[in-house]
Amino acid sequence: MLVTLKEVTQDALKNHYAVGAFNIHNLEYAKAVVETSYEMKAPVILQISQGSSDFAGLEELCMIARHYAGKYAIPVVVHLDHGKSFLRCVEGLRAGFSSVMFDGSSLPYAENVAITRQVVEAAHQVGVAVEAEIGKVGKSEDGASTEAEDMHYTAVDEAVRFIGDTHVDALAVSIGTVHAMAVQAAHLDIALCRKLHEAMPTVPLVMHGASGAVDEDVKQVILLGISKINIATFLQKKAALAVKAMFEQTPDAIGFRDLAKPQLQAIMDGVRGKIELFGTANRA
Repeated sequence: MLVTLKEVTQDALKNHYAVGAFNIHNLEYAKAVVETSYEMKAPVILQISQGSSDFAGLEELCMIARHYAGKYAIPVVVHLDHGKSFLRCVEGLRAGFSSVMFDGSSLPYAENVAITRQVVEAAHQVGVAVEAEIGKVGKSEDGASTEAEDMHYTAVDEAVRFIGDTHVDALAVSIGTVHAMAVQAAHLDIALCRKLHEAMPTVPLVMHGASGAVDEDVKQVILLGISKINIATFLQKKAALAVKAMFEQTPDAIGFRDLAKPQLQAIMDGVRGKIELFGTANRA
């Protein structure tokens, strides 16, 4: 069933678990994520990024995600990931997303607030939840480094002020993760996460770039307000390794379905593991 980000993250915050937000790229990907979540009785968030929508179409991917949300009796959020402008978020609202993210983290504070307010006003009028970001999660250029020149840790006082200025439903914070990490090597700033949660105990916090986070750290921050955890690179790597292994065993394979099956199985295995790690099983 289609639900909003606010619904699932508030329950996660209250009950000390996190909901996995998995980036999808086509119909098969969405099907694998939702069917695995249904199997484990777990709420789930299907995310669509700029890159994925450029590849497969924003409206098309939203339609696919909404189809699977309606087909299975678990809470499913259809979420626009990293909307970089007010117009982009409006496109998401018109397409039928149940939540949108405005990412103004690279903007000056005042401009980030001004646009976030516009998005919140437009989204809330049609019953759609809003995520925004304060601080900045950087990007790993080599897939392994935990250092990113554009990363800025979230300041507690600024985060509190931002919530008061915008009234967003969930807040993405920077606590040590890095986007596009292909190995689990990022150690999180647990103390910072604790301070953020203590300062904003009713606000669901979001962790981006979680593919590179160490599992034990992830378990700790879930108890400290992290209620939505984004996963993209982790699943893509598992899918790539699966098809690579298939070619090593059967180098002449050419059938689309034959190539897709090991990738989808790898994705399902990956989603299953994250649901267990996040404590999301049997929460639907």
